[in-house]
Amino acid sequence: MTRFMMLVSARADCALRDAVRDGGRPCPEYLRLEARHGLRLLDWSSLGPAATRRSLRVSLAHVRAATRMLDDVDGVVSDGEHVGVLLALTMRARGRHTPHLMLGHHLTTRAKRLVFRLLRPQAGISRVLVHSSRQLEQAVGELGIRRHGIDLLPFYADTDFWAPRSIPSDQLVLAVGREHRDYATLADACGDLDARVHVAAGSLFSPAARRYEPRAWPGNFHVGFADHLALRELYARAAVVVVPLVPNDFQAGVTTIVEAMAMGRPVVVSATAGQRDIVEDGVTGLMVRPGDPAVLREAVAHLLADPRERRRLGDAARDAAVSRFGLDVYVDRLVEHLTEIARVAPIPEGAGARRT
Repeated sequence: MTRFMMLVSARADCALRDAVRDGGRPCPEYLRLEARHGLRLLDWSSLGPAATRRSLRVSLAHVRAATRMLDDVDGVVSDGEHVGVLLALTMRARGRHTPHLMLGHHLTTRAKRLVFRLLRPQAGISRVLVHSSRQLEQAVGELGIRRHGIDLLPFYADTDFWAPRSIPSDQLVLAVGREHRDYATLADACGDLDARVHVAAGSLFSPAARRYEPRAWPGNFHVGFADHLALRELYARAAVVVVPLVPNDFQAGVTTIVEAMAMGRPVVVSATAGQRDIVEDGVTGLMVRPGDPAVLREAVAHLLADPRERRRLGDAARDAAVSRFGLDVYVDRLVEHLTEIARVAPIPEGAGARRT
């Protein structure tokens, strides 16, 4: 039997497992990988009580623990470049060639560009999976990752948890997330609409990420944090879900987009370079020019005034979420990639990278 391990940057402890089992939060991909495919999880709970958030110290401890277990597995998955790059460099330094699949979220920050160009961690990564076609293009064209060493795997939503509910929607415009959001443009666009606007602006990953906010929030705006159950209620009541983004080259906003689509909500999304793989404009949602409040206002006002159009877009969005972006679709494709690289003989150091 093939044995795989996944480095999980979260605490997959009893509290999380109980919350998923009891329907209090969506199922993350790593628990489904464990349940459906038997992956061994190396999560933060094995690193001690201090491992509760991403840091270099935690990532180093995570990689040290993983390195000690490589003899017991046929392949390893790292859940982001924050651990995947460190694991790749460690494996290369020790002459280890365990098949390594890395999920890449944002490879093209200035620091990561330097790392890939100078230290070439791709020599210790069998395949990178990215969630944005723009990231794939840049990784091949600018970072020295060969095309056969990278592929596109769109992000997912737990479509059982994020599912349409029998709650009438009202004149509520919902925006979710904090990272790379352009809430200044949203405020200019919707500040005088005859609708309530709720901004659930909490962030669990990169609270220092670039974002634009208004000097003062309009009177019809409410800003606050929502847990998973409260957020599901907000999605269900929303007439429109808006994802206003600052210009970027990766899949910023994708979690909100696929969750809203799974809930059967019409979405309006900024058409950034990195966000072009999920919404089909005019079919499963509306894409608008970034940073243009007049265009954003027109799209939101149009949907608020047209329940039939909202229903058409929302139904198509739900169908797409289930068939293309569902949790099981994502998990099964990830395992297909992992199984494929595990069948291939290890590539000697340096063969996976193109010199620049």
